[in-house]
Amino acid sequence: MEIIGYRSKISITQVLPCGVEDLTRDHEKKVKMLMETSWLYDPFGDNLTYGVEFKVGKCFSWEFFFFSKDICVAEELAGALLYNLQGRYNGLDGYVSVDPLYLEFLKIDRNLYELILPSNSPIQLPLFRKIINYYKTPQRKLNATIFILWKRDNLHINPDPLKFMFRIFITLSPNSESSISFRESEINFNTVLRYFISDMSIPPYIKARYAELSPDYWENILTSDVFPERSLHGQLPSELMPNFLDPSIVDFNIPDDMPLMKPPVLDNRNTINLGVSKNDPNYVYIGDKMNKGVLSTEIGLIEINSLTTHLNIFGKTGTGKSTLIKMILHQIISKRPDIGILIVNFAKPYLEDDYPMAEVYKFPSKKFRMPYITPSERTMISIKKTSNVFASCLGLKYIGPTIFSETLRVCYSKFRKFPDNVKDFFDCVDENMKAKSWEPEYKQHVRAMFKRRINELFYRDDLMATLNLIDGEWNNIPEWFKKWLEGGTVLLDLTNCLEEEQHLIGMMILNMIDVLISIDREKSNILKYILMLDEAHRLLGEPNDRHPESPEFIMKNKTNSSFSKIINESRSKGLGIIIAEQNPHLLLALAIDSARKKILFQLGYPSNQIFTGSIKEREMLLTLKGRYALVMTNTERYLMRTAEDITVKSSEF
Repeated sequence: MEIIGYRSKISITQVLPCGVEDLTRDHEKKVKMLMETSWLYDPFGDNLTYGVEFKVGKCFSWEFFFFSKDICVAEELAGALLYNLQGRYNGLDGYVSVDPLYLEFLKIDRNLYELILPSNSPIQLPLFRKIINYYKTPQRKLNATIFILWKRDNLHINPDPLKFMFRIFITLSPNSESSISFRESEINFNTVLRYFISDMSIPPYIKARYAELSPDYWENILTSDVFPERSLHGQLPSELMPNFLDPSIVDFNIPDDMPLMKPPVLDNRNTINLGVSKNDPNYVYIGDKMNKGVLSTEIGLIEINSLTTHLNIFGKTGTGKSTLIKMILHQIISKRPDIGILIVNFAKPYLEDDYPMAEVYKFPSKKFRMPYITPSERTMISIKKTSNVFASCLGLKYIGPTIFSETLRVCYSKFRKFPDNVKDFFDCVDENMKAKSWEPEYKQHVRAMFKRRINELFYRDDLMATLNLIDGEWNNIPEWFKKWLEGGTVLLDLTNCLEEEQHLIGMMILNMIDVLISIDREKSNILKYILMLDEAHRLLGEPNDRHPESPEFIMKNKTNSSFSKIINESRSKGLGIIIAEQNPHLLLALAIDSARKKILFQLGYPSNQIFTGSIKEREMLLTLKGRYALVMTNTERYLMRTAEDITVKSSEF
């Protein structure tokens, strides 16, 4: 098949509004502003014919196009125009494609009309507004494709540099959901054509009109051959002259309701270009940075060792939060296999499918053990930590720590060990209180209170079995914790726990981290361990009951205290904490403020209010598209689109 040339297209995928507000009475200044916002312009200045094509159907599309007999020239023109448009309009982005034009495919048997507008309108013609409004018409029965072609005036002997030859063509077809007869089709065609020329006339004599063209003219449109060539013998006769338009006469700016994606834009953007590749072994790649709403060549990176200052990843379900966490952890496993990763899953079923390399410990199971005594080389530390956890989880603020601590000390002093199972320990607690020389009524009240609180939390045999000592030894460290400390990847699945049970086990995990991970005396600040908490409000959430004597408030207040100690020592221990959450407004303030790095996907109200005082940025966080996120660190602030899921298969580890 014979190729007669090549048609290059720039498909516009997103753009921000760009128009001129009527705030000045200076006509020349206003015209200049209109010229700067109009996309009816000639950036190359070499007598090219430019074109745009709007398709109005189920979807809306906007494409610029060129024709050239040389495929390289066609591609160069489209690429250069895209760069130029991106410099002219914030947030504009698109892609270039080049297709061959075959001679036999130019024989198109389809209706074709030309819209002829007056050249010297005293008012701005609302053509673009009409195209957008037609797309939004709910009862639209016809699809429309509109071609607009223009070329700078080179026909006059003294051409006006602000005048363009200008032609508009349109073709119509019934949409797939309408069934109209030939007669109805003809009426509908004329209705739509009359709509497009309405409000375009200059009364009383110069009127906008439309004319039907021969289908043979399709070849002229597709090859951009719609304007006469300049005569070698002087100016063309007036009857052969095309229509001329000043760009300011037509509304060729970009309105607020342009039916294309409006990208998020960050006004006070601040980035650092590290000059580091995404494959650098010391960094994890998180996505591509955006500049003025457009993806740039800058990449978002997080230094692996800097995770000792913690990372928060917040966003609604389906926004890309979990995928990004998975990518970060997979990269760390690949680049720094010495780092132990502990994933605590409170809510997401089958999270282990994302981490096939992880050793999974599910509650309840014989494999997952969490001894009720915090293991330590120092007995009194174990007693203190265990007593505080039980007292806070049971909401026993004052007498609880003392009674539990006394009981554990008595048991150890008598038997040099602690009860093997938690049920026997609680029996010892009751015996300890029974032996007290308290007033009988007070003693009965305290014992009843302890018994009620204990029964409310420890009523499931599964939980009791999980908390029993390992092989009867109180200082035996659970297998999963050892594997984590040795650099393994461990996933604790607590999805079958009740919320109060999750909180108890979570606090025990914090205790073990506090006691069993020692401080790096060399102060190397090297990341050794990662703790990832998914749906972290189950452990680090604000209390619903704010009364200081309520059991929930007591429990959450103690959690805040324990977490604060871990945060303060984490860097010296080489511990990084990643917190994932859908609703960060539910979290303790410390869980949010402690992280120097925050990645914010789309958030709902009131979570969007927490991180910025800017109304514009708060609204942006409400509407961010999937995979788009705001990144805030102590040195950078930028928008990004997260990377594609590039996690490798488990067989590679």
